Amino acid sequence: MKVSCDECGCDMKITSSFRYHCPECKHEIEIAHIQETSQKYREEHKKNIEWVKIKGEEIIIVS
Repeated sequence: MKVSCDECGCDMKITSSFRYHCPECKHEIEIAHIQETSQKYREEHKKNIEWVKIKGEEIIIVS
């Protein structure tokens, strides 16, 4: 799954502390929050999320 920063558009990277981190804006979000959203989406739509954007603490499903 692609995880990108909504503010600057860059791809977020996984850190050793199990978080996604934006190298440009310094935003971070725990992987567990994305996994919870992904599981709910998979149960409702019977398919995986391909791309999400992170806006602060909000997870926006793009596709």
